Amino acid sequence: MENWVKVFKSSNAIEAEMVKDMLMENELEAVVVNKIDSSLYFGEASVLVFHTNEQAAKDLIQSNLIHNNE
Repeated sequence: MENWVKVFKSSNAIEAEMVKDMLMENELEAVVVNKIDSSLYFGEASVLVFHTNEQAAKDLIQSNLIHNNE
């Protein structure tokens, strides 16, 4: 997955999927790489975007996190 960068990570796969969906709704292609071991509940799920969309994705994630905490 060269040219893709990690913009978000979580130990909760559902949270990562929600972030991916939010990015996709804002026309930023995103994928989730889930490396959580389902039997041990250990690992992380990462959200990746194409490198040219890295800053836009980070800005959206940050804006959404601040908005949800208000």
